[in-house]
Amino acid sequence: MKNKLFLLLTTLLILLVLAGCGKPVEEQIETGMTNVESMFKEGPKETNKEIGEIEVYLPTGYTIEESEDKTNYLLKKGDQHFILFVNPNEQKNSHLLYDLFKENQAKEIVEEQKFETNDSFGFTAILENDEDSYELIASSGGVKISTLSSAKNIDVTLQEMMQIAHSVTF
Repeated sequence: MKNKLFLLLTTLLILLVLAGCGKPVEEQIETGMTNVESMFKEGPKETNKEIGEIEVYLPTGYTIEESEDKTNYLLKKGDQHFILFVNPNEQKNSHLLYDLFKENQAKEIVEEQKFETNDSFGFTAILENDEDSYELIASSGGVKISTLSSAKNIDVTLQEMMQIAHSVTF
């Protein structure tokens, strides 16, 4: 009986320690924004997929669910869905999607950051969706990708989203 109790208490202690090992949301956001800025300045990844009339880089694990028209595409990674919006009339340095985002924002902005190089403009935003989830947005020129995310892996998800948005060519 003592051995079972000791084993149970040890297991609970290990679980508590492991649960506390996840990065806090604030740290994920800070790391994500830093990574996205570095990645944006490095330039777009080489495309590896063709969807309709666009070419795009999709990181490992992303699949194309559907594309109903030439501007909206549904992507998926695991059980997480992403909406990829493409406006082929806008150039890489377009501020239109950022301006529309700022004008029409009803949710609380947790963090946002703009990125600019000589020929490209982009932004990333994290919005509070509810107490357990966030809306993530990454945009480059006339391309925007968004998803709803739990408080896990925000840093990695943001970076992958910007890799996708920044790589789109029409």
